[in-house]
Amino acid sequence: MRMSPRAAALLAGALLSAGAAAKDALLRPWPAGQPTPALRLTTLDGRPWDVAGLRGKVVVVNFWATWCGPCVEELPVLGALAGRDGVAVVGVNYKEPLDSIERFTAAHPLAYPVLRDRTGDAFKRWSPGVMPATIVIDRTGRARWRTVGEIPPDDTRLRGAIDALLDAPQTNQKHNQN
Repeated sequence: MRMSPRAAALLAGALLSAGAAAKDALLRPWPAGQPTPALRLTTLDGRPWDVAGLRGKVVVVNFWATWCGPCVEELPVLGALAGRDGVAVVGVNYKEPLDSIERFTAAHPLAYPVLRDRTGDAFKRWSPGVMPATIVIDRTGRARWRTVGEIPPDDTRLRGAIDALLDAPQTNQKHNQN
């Protein structure tokens, strides 16, 4: 039986969702040949924000929503990463009203900035369509890794990928951002 590309993508998304529900975060290299999208959004207080301002750091971008259980469960993992030297973490909230995000962050203070993806366009450009999704960007601004699903507290794969990027000389990390 042949599947249309759309059906295959939906099936893959469902399988990835099943893995995410099982706390089985999948760490994958950023797709070869896919440029790093721009990430220009606003903070919760309405200030413009651009990931390019974090060049020189390894950046962890996490797409999440307050209604996503696995997203909420992995917040402590992301908070721990935000405390590391040379690492910047940013949360990108998917299409929720400002008051919902503010109530949530007041009850669950985060150690990193939260941006608003009001339309969901950033999520579409950066993720495979499953939440939570986390992207690791090297110090030159190039996306290098992507996780799909909840990052468990004992996960060493993501930390290892971040460590390797922190240890790599910046001259060896070629920039490929459009």
